[in-house]
Amino acid sequence: MKKLNSLFCTAVLALATAYSFAQAPTLPAASPAASVSQTFGITKISIEYHSPGVKGRQVWGNLVPYDSVWRTGANEATTINFSTGVMIGGTKVKAGKYAMFTIPGKDMWTIIINSEADQWGSFDYHKSADVVRLTVKPMMSDFKERMSFYLDAASDSTCHVTLQWEKVKVSFDVQAATIAMTQKGVDNTWSTLANAANYYVDNKLDLNKALVWAQAALTLSGDHFYSRYVLARVLDAKGDKKEALKYAEDSKKMGASDKSGFYDEFKDKIEKMITDLGGATKK
Repeated sequence: MKKLNSLFCTAVLALATAYSFAQAPTLPAASPAASVSQTFGITKISIEYHSPGVKGRQVWGNLVPYDSVWRTGANEATTINFSTGVMIGGTKVKAGKYAMFTIPGKDMWTIIINSEADQWGSFDYHKSADVVRLTVKPMMSDFKERMSFYLDAASDSTCHVTLQWEKVKVSFDVQAATIAMTQKGVDNTWSTLANAANYYVDNKLDLNKALVWAQAALTLSGDHFYSRYVLARVLDAKGDKKEALKYAEDSKKMGASDKSGFYDEFKDKIEKMITDLGGATKK
């Protein structure tokens, strides 16, 4: 009987313990998970990290020692992911996910892109797996309680990556061969050809190549207003105003019968182009 009572009490205690854990409140993480992503050109950068707080502590040279490899955050090593190949500090980096370590210093920091992405902290860091080592100068900044990353798409080919914490921030650039990748990615569908030609006009690139693409798009698209609008833009950029006006007016006529709503996005632009080229604006 005593044995049965003991077993019963043990079972009750186990259930009570399990119940108490089940009812325990979810507590805020000391260093909450965070992420940031940005697309520049056709390249997407994503950074995942855990964000520690200052919490009244001396960060640099104390909580984060100088001249030692740091996970660049808390918990797991910070990771950075590139959807295409990129260049960092003159070094080619293939598309994929990497660990991002740093070595903070009083006067200079080292940024490290490491191929062993899934690590806890920097305990298993191997220098032999480094893909990039880049030296940058830290800058003073406004006080930031929690460590944060920021991504700024400066252009279609360059993105600024910035780490800010306490009163320090460091930045480095990631570059992508957007124009070359755009050319390589142009297939023989009329919409892709037209979009590529439009992109070249917007960015003042090779107008002869844009003209070839625009003419091919026109041939493949049949009676679609958009291919004529793009060809008009290319011709206008090349200085052939008379031909540009012809295709702009054709684009307007064909767009008037478009029932998809797509034409509505371009109607004002086409009207303005006709006006700027000296054509009639009456509907």
